[in-house]
Amino acid sequence: MAENQTTLKAEINQRLQKLSEELSDYCYQCAKCTAGCEAHKLLELEPHKIVALLKRGLIDEMTNSDVIWTCMSCFKCWERCPQKVAPVEILFALKNLAVASGKQIPGQYTSILQSVLSMGLIQDIQTITTNTGTTLDRQTLTLPPLSKPTDPAKFQTVIAQLAMEKI
Repeated sequence: MAENQTTLKAEINQRLQKLSEELSDYCYQCAKCTAGCEAHKLLELEPHKIVALLKRGLIDEMTNSDVIWTCMSCFKCWERCPQKVAPVEILFALKNLAVASGKQIPGQYTSILQSVLSMGLIQDIQTITTNTGTTLDRQTLTLPPLSKPTDPAKFQTVIAQLAMEKI
């Protein structure tokens, strides 16, 4: 098991190194990625600074930071970049490296993962209450029904296999 983790960490580090080399040629720190970042608006994630830190080789500092976990994976950073640099790829690799290195994942992410594994959704299906006190569900609002995995055990197996695949 430890050998697999070492191999995994080496592969992730190689991916980060490759991203770093590619980015130094393309990213010119215009910050358009940060301008469109949903996490920047709420949690002050600055994708252009993540790219700059990677270019400087500060990988350990980033994997030890909670800021990498604030990315919402909306891909706006990639869409807005005039050079098509994808800070979101860096953040995925950094998260993978943090997990492979045994770093503690923030609690809310663990609970979200447990929820997805147990019921196939991040949270249970919600109802809303209007200002008149009426409770409305998806059907009343004419929203399509949400699908859940029909076989939770099979779903969990597939998710576990995906998690074990090489990055």
